[in-house]
Amino acid sequence: MDIFLFTLAEDINIFPEPNELIWTIINFAILLWGMHRFLYKPLLGAIQAREDEINNNLKKAAEDRAEAERLRREFEAQIANAQREAQEIINTAVKNATATKEQIEADARARASELLENATKTIEREKAKALAELRLEVANLAVAVAGKVIEKNLDTEEQRRLADSFVAEVAKH
Repeated sequence: MDIFLFTLAEDINIFPEPNELIWTIINFAILLWGMHRFLYKPLLGAIQAREDEINNNLKKAAEDRAEAERLRREFEAQIANAQREAQEIINTAVKNATATKEQIEADARARASELLENATKTIEREKAKALAELRLEVANLAVAVAGKVIEKNLDTEEQRRLADSFVAEVAKH
């Protein structure tokens, strides 16, 4: 067996024949050219298209993000403006309500003062009228008493009774 392996080893040539080598090189070159033309270029084109698509999507996402941020700031500004306008409206309404309240209070005070003044004048007139009537009544009673005194000559006891009667008469009226 050792001899057989040895003889076999002598027949094996690790270098191919020159014409086989040429055909192998030609076949390998054709294979490389075919792979480059039909596999490598389309693969590179697909990779480049995918890279362009990803870059475009990233650009679009960045633009969309910037637009969304701009819209958010604009919306916040509109909200702040609306809140400021609402506060101004509330402040104006409060000022108007306060002015109206003060006007109503001033009118009420003026009306009350006018009513009080009218009532005071009416009371004074009624008081003066009552005093005038009282004076007239007192004068009438004094005349009546004087007439009675003149008719009869009265003693002190009679004068006292007459005066008490006169006072009682005045107190009635």
